[in-house]
Amino acid sequence: MLVPSLAVAQGAVLTTEHARAELLAHAPAGVAPGKPVWLALALQHQPHWHSYWRNPGDSGLPTTLSWQLGGAAVAGDIAWPTPQAIQVGPLINYGYEGALLLPVPLTIPAGFRASELRVKLQAEWLVCRDVCVPESGEFALTIPTRKPTSLHAKRFEAALAHVPTEPPSLQGRAAIERRALRVEVDGLPSALRGRELRFFAEAAGVVEHAAPVEQQWQAARWVARVPLSPQRSES
Repeated sequence: MLVPSLAVAQGAVLTTEHARAELLAHAPAGVAPGKPVWLALALQHQPHWHSYWRNPGDSGLPTTLSWQLGGAAVAGDIAWPTPQAIQVGPLINYGYEGALLLPVPLTIPAGFRASELRVKLQAEWLVCRDVCVPESGEFALTIPTRKPTSLHAKRFEAALAHVPTEPPSLQGRAAIERRALRVEVDGLPSALRGRELRFFAEAAGVVEHAAPVEQQWQAARWVARVPLSPQRSES
């Protein structure tokens, strides 16, 4: 069941019945070309409510962020933290409960000399429990450029620590094999060997999310057969 909802924030914080949303900034060396500058939408879900990953799974919609930035700054893509698998009846969705931070890197152009960076964000997210509620907000924030902005450093560090990274030694292969995607991965951290792993497909509409995944370790190689979705079309 889908219930329409719209909320507008005049500043950097918005609270609804289902979540608290906030626009945050992290610029530990100030705002300047070549320096790390991050923005983020922070969501604190009410208990038992969740929002969605870039691939929501069997249902849902991913959170979207649209930016208006001063000084010709450019926003990158969301650095999505690893989601959790959320079972809703017979469905498996991918998303987040509790506290969530969606970091976005900024590129500051050469020659940037402004004393502040003005940020506007139009965000849309879907929160679900027994029903799904589409929510949205307009946020605004002004970041001083000549001094550090690091009040939320630990929150950004924690979120970025949960963004998937590719070890230099990682090698993966995938092929269609009898209505399944056969995946082989070498070079995973030794701490994972012998453990049962979960496979997440970034592209929607490819695999059957709720179907069991056959998996095994062949020495240091992880091998899995992930059932393909019978509803595949473009994918």
